[in-house]
Amino acid sequence: MRYRPLPRSVALGLALILGLAPVTPPASQSIRLPDIGDPSRVHFGVDEEKRLGLDIMRRLRERGMVMDDVQLNEYLNSVGQRIATYADQSSAPYTFFFVPDSGINAFALPYHFIGVNTGLLLATQREDELAGVIAHEIAHVSQRHIIRAIADMRRLALPMAAAMIASTALAAASKEGGQAAMASTMAASAQHRISFTRANEEEADRIGMQFLAKAGYDPRGMSDFFDRLVRMTGRSNADIPELLLTHPRPETRAADTLNRADLPTPRRALPSDPKAYHLAKARARVLATDDNNALIRVLETTLARGDHASETATRYALALALRQAGRYEEAQRQVNRLLGGDPDRLAFRIETAELALARGDLSGAWRLFEQARSLYPDDFTLAMHYGRALAGQGNSQLAMQLLQPHLRRRPHDALLYVTYAQAARRSGDMAATHATMAEYHYLNGELLPAIEQLEIGLRNPGLSPNREAQLHARLKQFKAEAVARNLPVSRRGSP
Repeated sequence: MRYRPLPRSVALGLALILGLAPVTPPASQSIRLPDIGDPSRVHFGVDEEKRLGLDIMRRLRERGMVMDDVQLNEYLNSVGQRIATYADQSSAPYTFFFVPDSGINAFALPYHFIGVNTGLLLATQREDELAGVIAHEIAHVSQRHIIRAIADMRRLALPMAAAMIASTALAAASKEGGQAAMASTMAASAQHRISFTRANEEEADRIGMQFLAKAGYDPRGMSDFFDRLVRMTGRSNADIPELLLTHPRPETRAADTLNRADLPTPRRALPSDPKAYHLAKARARVLATDDNNALIRVLETTLARGDHASETATRYALALALRQAGRYEEAQRQVNRLLGGDPDRLAFRIETAELALARGDLSGAWRLFEQARSLYPDDFTLAMHYGRALAGQGNSQLAMQLLQPHLRRRPHDALLYVTYAQAARRSGDMAATHATMAEYHYLNGELLPAIEQLEIGLRNPGLSPNREAQLHARLKQFKAEAVARNLPVSRRGSP
């Protein structure tokens, strides 16, 4: 299925929120903001930020707007976390995710969630360009632009703010829905929105450039990408990229960013894997296509031309497309070629194991996964691919063993929790099933179902004292939050 662009992106909803704020911070604001006297801490606390961020993520997931492709999201996280290391850190970790949408856009949400459209990845030509956009969004989070703006909206209650942001996010389901929900707000606050957003965008560009340089990326990647977007807007009958719909004038932005591109790059830059970027683009291209057979023909033609610069990425995309078309033997031949040139590349090893699964060769798949595991014993991407396969049709206890260490390291990964719950259910560990399903519901903003899962888990016979204490402690936390939110917590069946 092809990803169609949102008529107005999530970023527009956030821009509307920002536009309602009466105060415009100066563009010269420093890179680090003091915690003392921060109005967002007074009027919009961490708990409210977390609740709003999780609620928006729940709504996005409900509409299929959060990709569950582990390899793509892991690549994005590798880039994002490399940059976030140099941003102000708080108790909330940064969470990066891809949105299955062809529009050229990225956005930051409350509680350090940062989304990037697959269309933006496909529009970039170098990893530095992608990193530039991510750095810009991290700067928005670091400077608390979103939270400060919401805190300043004294006339707008939090539920209304959440509804405004979410209504734009949900515009994917209805072209008219998101626009109609905000039409009056747009008309009433257009000028404030433009001036306030521009100040924040300029600051995010400036600070994001510093993050890029510190992370070892070429800061010119940001200016190069903006310059290409400017050229795109000059094409006849071309759609304006979503990234420019609510941002400053692209000509000014490209020039201003280029002026800052002489920032020094650290001598000891973090290592980079050039292949990872091109393989991620190849994977996104296949997942985004609405005509797999046509894509296969294009990829085969490209390979026949002998373009060696892009051969690996093209062959990888062809292997993925062939598997998607059910042409497993042909796909395997392409993967064998890839492994011949790069035998330890995890993406290629995972693909050959997935092909064995697709052919119904379970013993072969487990052998291939184990071989990859010997090379990458603690890798999350491998654990998820192998664990999901085992949870569905293999050794569910081994799946739990593979996934369990990552539950502590990735507390905001909903797909991880639901995969672990599936494995626990098949293994007969119902306490673990309900405990992880509770976390899954909580991450989706569903507090009452999370409480219900914990209560059911506590009624299971034979609970160990340690497990019982863990469930009780989490249930107490969830119920306290429900009371604070005035949610009806049922006492029926409570332990």
